[in-house]
Amino acid sequence: MDTADNIDGLIAGIGFSDEPEVQKLDWGHLAKGRPEGLRLCWVHLSQREEPSRSWVKQKAGIPDIAADALIAEETRPRVQRFDDGVLIVLRGVNLNPGANPEDMVSLRIWIERGFMITVRLRRLLAVQDTLAALEHGFRPADTDELLVHLAERLFRRMEPVIDDLEERIDVVDEEQTASDTQHPTRELQTLRLRTIILRRYILPQRDALRHLTNDPPSWFSRQTLSGLSEAADRVIRYVESLDEIRERAMVIQDTIQNRSSEELNRRLYILSVISAICLPIGLLTGLLGINVAGMPGADTSWAFWAVTLIMVLIVGLEVWALRSLKWFK
Repeated sequence: MDTADNIDGLIAGIGFSDEPEVQKLDWGHLAKGRPEGLRLCWVHLSQREEPSRSWVKQKAGIPDIAADALIAEETRPRVQRFDDGVLIVLRGVNLNPGANPEDMVSLRIWIERGFMITVRLRRLLAVQDTLAALEHGFRPADTDELLVHLAERLFRRMEPVIDDLEERIDVVDEEQTASDTQHPTRELQTLRLRTIILRRYILPQRDALRHLTNDPPSWFSRQTLSGLSEAADRVIRYVESLDEIRERAMVIQDTIQNRSSEELNRRLYILSVISAICLPIGLLTGLLGINVAGMPGADTSWAFWAVTLIMVLIVGLEVWALRSLKWFK
């Protein structure tokens, strides 16, 4: 099983001969390079360990360009044809505990007739699924069938992640409809970032699979091409779903911003009306508040109430005027 890295870098070695039993390979079988007497061999390695990197470079018997790509630190999804085989780089969602799914894990594949090497940096559940299927009776006719099974499991593991994003965008849409503008804004930022990252790595895989199905090796069976085409269609559906999520997030973000702008404008309008009403009263009270001799009504007992009545009349007159001008209802 594809669990924690072995100290020697060999995670799994699988061999098929004419016997029905699966032969498990170790470094002893691989000491001189490819094991002999097997109709099909799959070697699954960890890129982190020096023994596996040395074996790929020196004893795997593959082109140097392909070997460098298998053990590179960073690489993007792609397909590259060689005379004897094909280099395929795919990515799967990161479903390891405590990891973010959008932090996708690369799977580097060298495939030729009867021989396949896969190299990963971190654990992939799709590889575990394939190894478990082999333990429970799955017997591929050749490495192309093994590749289809592995790719199908790799892309199927993406579906729950895409579905989760769709469910979360639905929740955000409902929340913004209920006018809860603060939480959806933060959630939208997270959803949009995850969608962008996922799309960045899933989209090239669509092109890679199309390239592989349009120009396949001669030994790929018709069933293999059909399986790869189905996998490409699945990737296309994922890309379309991510595009829809991204567009919905943009629409929701625009709706929230428009609502916030309308609310801000409404409050500024109310403040402007209040300021317009209070401006003449402020002028009057400021004028009456100056401390100079000759202030009228200073010695009159009813002057305060007279001024108050005048201010009430002024406010009433202003409200009537503003309503007449239809500045507010």
